[in-house]
Amino acid sequence: MLELDKNYKFYGKVTQVNESTYDTYPVNVTTDNNENVIVRIKQDEEVLLNKIYLFETRSINFKEKIHLEAINYQLLETLDVDDKTQEKLMKFFYEYAPVKISFIKKDIETIIDSLENETIKKLTKTIYEENKNDFYLYPAASRFHHAYISGLAYHTHSMLKLAKGFMKVYKFLNKDLLMSGIIIHDICKISEFKSYENAEYTIKGKLLGHISMGVNLLEKTATRLNLEGKEEVMLLEHIMLSHHYYGNFGSPKKPNIAEALMIHFIDNIDSKACVLGEELEQTQEGELTKSIAVLERERYYKHKLTNE
Repeated sequence: MLELDKNYKFYGKVTQVNESTYDTYPVNVTTDNNENVIVRIKQDEEVLLNKIYLFETRSINFKEKIHLEAINYQLLETLDVDDKTQEKLMKFFYEYAPVKISFIKKDIETIIDSLENETIKKLTKTIYEENKNDFYLYPAASRFHHAYISGLAYHTHSMLKLAKGFMKVYKFLNKDLLMSGIIIHDICKISEFKSYENAEYTIKGKLLGHISMGVNLLEKTATRLNLEGKEEVMLLEHIMLSHHYYGNFGSPKKPNIAEALMIHFIDNIDSKACVLGEELEQTQEGELTKSIAVLERERYYKHKLTNE
């Protein structure tokens, strides 16, 4: 319950932005305590719909109602918050990947540090570090698979786990190429979407796509690090270009190295198996799932032996 003339500091998600003829305009905000409040923002300032802010406010009387006048507010992604706090807020306000991001981050960074080829390690580490914050926020798709906050990191980590099994069976696979290719193959999905919480495509995303943008990023990074002309750069570019396999899915080349082919298979497996698992969770034993788009709109039976 709000009281007059009190200071309130809280995280909140903007749910509605309203017009006003006053010096301030009212913004509907849901707080991290699941309260709905009205925060008044100065007319020459802006807040973004569906974004999370840290608000510092003072309660005032506005037409016999208590509103909160914004003293200061900051976007969550501009703040230096720890992984635990960020994860808690993301899970509360949005549909969120069913994982612990701090664990995924530690595992991915351990894999990057374990890379032995210096060219591959420099490229991977540089691209990862420069995109790390967004990498752990963005979805992997606008729909179909991993289409929720942190879906990109979740999808990437699942692929890395699958790749470890592939390498145990197929000894000819190069670990550094496989692991690096998985970590960076979808990195430009963060440039494909307008924002992490509302996965609409940008014009650049629609016209170029994450594959073309990824190859361009890789080439520019290699040039900046004085690695242009190295075979490893070409091999990673080929992995990026070919991981969708088919031209109508965005790949201008089919895989022509073993690691590129395996990444295509692993990508395909995880994008489909994850969705199937999520649909089975929503299905009663003895029933069929809904039609699943990524599985050619087939329906799958949840039998009594299904692991929960």
